[in-house]
Amino acid sequence: MQSEFLDAFMQIVRVKKIDKNTLIETLKASLASAAARKYGPEARISVHIDEARGKLDVFRTYTVVKEVEDPSIEISLGKAREIDEEAKVGEEVNEELDVRDFGRNAVQTAKQILTQRVKESERERIYETYKDRIGNIVSGTVRQVDRGNILINLGRAEAFLPYREQIRKERYNQGDTIRACIIGVDKDAKGALITVSRTCEELLMKLFEQEVPEIFDGDVEIKSVAREPGARSKIAVHSRNDKVDAVGSCVGMKGSRVQAVVNELHGEKIDIVNWSQVSSDFVTRALAPAKVSGLRFDENEDRVLVIVEDDQLSLAIGKDGQNVRLASKLTGWRIDLATVRETERRSKLEQKLLMDIDEMYGVTDKLSKKLRNAGILTVQKLHKTSSEDLMQIDGIGEKTADKLKDRAAETMEELDKAMEELLQKEIEKEEEEKKLFDEDMLEKKQQREEEVKITEESLFGDISGEGAEPVEEGEQHQLEESAEDESGDEDARPGQDEELEEDDEDEEWDEVEEEESGEDQGQAEEEEESEEEKDMEN
Repeated sequence: MQSEFLDAFMQIVRVKKIDKNTLIETLKASLASAAARKYGPEARISVHIDEARGKLDVFRTYTVVKEVEDPSIEISLGKAREIDEEAKVGEEVNEELDVRDFGRNAVQTAKQILTQRVKESERERIYETYKDRIGNIVSGTVRQVDRGNILINLGRAEAFLPYREQIRKERYNQGDTIRACIIGVDKDAKGALITVSRTCEELLMKLFEQEVPEIFDGDVEIKSVAREPGARSKIAVHSRNDKVDAVGSCVGMKGSRVQAVVNELHGEKIDIVNWSQVSSDFVTRALAPAKVSGLRFDENEDRVLVIVEDDQLSLAIGKDGQNVRLASKLTGWRIDLATVRETERRSKLEQKLLMDIDEMYGVTDKLSKKLRNAGILTVQKLHKTSSEDLMQIDGIGEKTADKLKDRAAETMEELDKAMEELLQKEIEKEEEEKKLFDEDMLEKKQQREEEVKITEESLFGDISGEGAEPVEEGEQHQLEESAEDESGDEDARPGQDEELEEDDEDEEWDEVEEEESGEDQGQAEEEEESEEEKDMEN
């Protein structure tokens, strides 16, 4: 039995990859604990393991005395000589114990201690193995799906993929292969030590590193990443080698490299842009495919106003504001979008709302003179000037500078509110004028349609008037049909075109009449000439 026990012990060492010495000490402690449950906590128990012979020995140690006062640690000389014939008073004897005599509960306790220690050792091994692999990609199979959370088998370890770290449109079943990025290794976790993610930005970076040799070698560097998992991502890349095209390397031949990453992320769109140290160039590239008309940076607040044409605004914003959000995250600048028309309108209003420094509450004539001498003529200029620069002016200390800055901030808030109100009024006025203009156009169109409406009277005139030629019934019917066809065609055309076409037809009709009258006059002149020739011959 002891041989089988030690064989099982060594198998645990091999399979679980646990340190043998640690496990031996654990085994000794567990057996000593089991013996203590049977013989009492004061009993002196020792365990000896002989690996060479494959033998396990458990001993209880007594002190030999003449009269026993504490039977848990003392033994009489007579009983001691039953164990060891040469035992003497004052010496110690070791009684060998049989593990089977410990009892069921004691053995079960030893088993629990040993199992617990094996688990702790295994967790320590996993922690030491994976603690330095945070940010790396691991691959495994789905072991269990519970309430959206996924437990992944990595071989000798297990990883936990929480629902919050999953791409929403992805679905996995037991046995499916899955790749994820390690985001945490917690030694004190109750369940799996390793936490992985499919939504982190490191996953995208590592996937490109695996697919693009230039990134793995260091010729191309990923500077920043902005990602909305499952929808769209933007990455900024920079080439450290002038002979290597950063974007082209990431895209690959016919898009093969980037397509491999897209397939791994189940169709997530990826925009690759060249990183630039020049902020204006970087922001412009990050907002692609929109074309930027102008940029205004506010470095104090890390904001940038991006000006685009009206037809580029929707492209710059993107679906549900996705493009501008990703561009802002990619560049690190807080991006505000405005159209050229809106910017011009705001500039005009800002010029109108410029407030002289004398008009700000609390500024005395003496203080105003000092500010003017320093080139601060308006409240807007005072608001943009830092407290340190104000304290450089003679006669302005820290308290005065802080008061001026606070008062300027309050005044600017009021001016900004006034600007927004004026801007809103202008927009409403413009929309109202546009609406009225459209209504007028509609009314004019209706009037034109009524004016050019073909009636029987406009077609035939006054048939009862003088010079009107009688019309036969057949001809009358054909005229009515042609009139209906022409009226239908004319109703389909704008009124103005109808008037112009009618004018053209009138001009053509006048030209025909002139030609016909000219031909009649020519015939009459020829007849008169022939009569004169006859008279001369007579």
